[in-house]
Amino acid sequence: MKNTKIYIVLSNTGTLLTRMIGKYTKIPYNHVSICFDDELHEIYSFGRKKPWFPAWGGFVQEELDEGGVYYYFSETVCTIYELNVTYENYLNLRKNVDKFKKNRRRYYFNALGFLGIIINHPIKLPYGYFCSNFVAYVLQQSGIDLFERKNPALVTPNDFYMNKKLKKIYEGKILDYNMYRSAS
Repeated sequence: MKNTKIYIVLSNTGTLLTRMIGKYTKIPYNHVSICFDDELHEIYSFGRKKPWFPAWGGFVQEELDEGGVYYYFSETVCTIYELNVTYENYLNLRKNVDKFKKNRRRYYFNALGFLGIIINHPIKLPYGYFCSNFVAYVLQQSGIDLFERKNPALVTPNDFYMNKKLKKIYEGKILDYNMYRSAS
């Protein structure tokens, strides 16, 4: 069966909140997104709905262009990973993300999920997700198990960072990625 690629983007905007999270977690990245193309046109996650207002979060399509969170936080650093998946897994992943896109107003950011990670007990809320929870969930629902059956509500950005199944293709400022990709 034909294989295709998807991309996992780990990032750190460098905001006060992400610096505080980094002091607690001791890891370089605190946000995870999933992407369907190597130009980063289709990046999806759970995060800020408005770049300047961190308290309002939910399902988002992240943008590198003007108005997007990465444009707003232009010093954002990232690591981009590539993952080979079967075409069937890819189509299932598309369908699963499309469900979120079609019902985006229903979904919200599950801040209590962080407490679940601290106490090692998943705290699931109907329609509530956080970034790594969302990415792990849609991967798992699509038949892609990166975490040996770990509950998606307990998956952290560090789980992606340490995952040997992912192939690192870039590390640096996210807004420099397409220049890097063009030069390669």
